[in-house]
Amino acid sequence: MIYNYLIFNLSRFLYIFLPIGKTRFFNILIRLSKNNWRYSYYGVKIINQKITDLTYRLSLGGGYGNFYFSYLNKFKKKFIFLDIGSNLGIYSLISNKNSYCKYILAFDPLPNIKGIIMKNFSLNKVNGKFYNIGIYKKNIKKKFYVSKNHSGKSSIIKSKDTNDYIFAEFRNYLFLKKIIKNLKKERFVVKVDVEGVEEDVIKELIKSDILKNTHSIFIEIQNKNLKKKKANLVKLLKKNKFVLKEFIEPHDYLFEKLQKTP
Repeated sequence: MIYNYLIFNLSRFLYIFLPIGKTRFFNILIRLSKNNWRYSYYGVKIINQKITDLTYRLSLGGGYGNFYFSYLNKFKKKFIFLDIGSNLGIYSLISNKNSYCKYILAFDPLPNIKGIIMKNFSLNKVNGKFYNIGIYKKNIKKKFYVSKNHSGKSSIIKSKDTNDYIFAEFRNYLFLKKIIKNLKKERFVVKVDVEGVEEDVIKELIKSDILKNTHSIFIEIQNKNLKKKKANLVKLLKKNKFVLKEFIEPHDYLFEKLQKTP
């Protein structure tokens, strides 16, 4: 819709000149959009959700910053994007805009996120598949603690940000091996946002053999025991020939695989 695109361009143009409050301003102005969807600051369409969900507001108004957005836009090799802890799928949608992205595999255990991400995939004509499961060291249905006002903070681990729980499905590396059995020669770009169980997920990725053909891994590491978690992940990934390429404050890390020298 041309009207929504005009509102998007106006919102982004004014966003540039604000010294503070950029995300909040964008979210207010973009509400002038019509129908049941809006353009995100990141240039993708997302279905309308409750504005009380901080994850939605951050995805809509550019609250996750520009680093990984720019990285995915500028990646110039053919790749498959693995979005582990996708929530509404903002990074899957961004990857889909890159003509070098061949396919998307997105995972999230929140039962009520399925309808949202599937609508977002449809709106943006995403070439990919969503799995309504989490990646974990066991095939199990277990408690998953949720945050009513910040769905992206939901986690296996109970925290001050969560206020209830549901039961969600989780699968281990064998499920991943099954999914990629015909994709073993493809290049993967991986994003992991799993609210405290990053190390468990990386270990499952290693056992699945996905990391053998992975170019980069973008990980959000939760603040609790941050120093120890970072050290453990750096050590684990170093064993698999990945180096820490970039730290993006306050808690995002980009690892890239060491390239073979001729």
